[in-house]
Amino acid sequence: MEATGIARAKGRVEGLYTLPNFITALRTVLCLGIFSVAAYSQDMSLNLVGLIIYWSLDWLDGYLARSLDQETIIGAQFDILSDRLLIAYFYLNYLFIAAGPVLIVSLFLLNFMVLDHFLSNQYLRWPLISPNYFYQVDRIVWALNWSALGKFANSGPITILLLLSKSILAPLLILIAIFSVKLYSFYRLSQLPPPPIVLLGATQPPLE
Repeated sequence: MEATGIARAKGRVEGLYTLPNFITALRTVLCLGIFSVAAYSQDMSLNLVGLIIYWSLDWLDGYLARSLDQETIIGAQFDILSDRLLIAYFYLNYLFIAAGPVLIVSLFLLNFMVLDHFLSNQYLRWPLISPNYFYQVDRIVWALNWSALGKFANSGPITILLLLSKSILAPLLILIAIFSVKLYSFYRLSQLPPPPIVLLGATQPPLE
């Protein structure tokens, strides 16, 4: 396995007070406030403003983490949790403000909040800093889920179609494809050899 992205091998000291983590915290608080005001005022335009700010700052904190060499496991977990909170708030607002299709929103949240969240945390089983480096474990699972295209396909097309059209057929077909990708990813993960177990603080092998 390559050295890049391996937290323990690099002896990286985990730090909470980094610029990328500050941007993640800023986007969480700012967008949470915007989505809350949008919900209170029933303003879909403001809800969209929150989504655009979320997408922009989500890209920015990832870019800064990589360019400043400030990627950490703490930062990756913070980013993943912030994503779930903000996207869920946007979609619930969309559901009640714009009377969005309940079936599509429910299926999307099932995927994003449960299946994708579970998959996104599987990198913790290996000594990786974030899912961005999962190609060191399995390139196909990484390409389907955490490459630039994989990340966009996970939520971008659904969101754009729902905002531009009242039809549920195209979003439903995309969701079926996304669920298929997740199930295939689960299958590939189940076929991988188990990662080495590291017992932190252990001074001797465990008893049989």
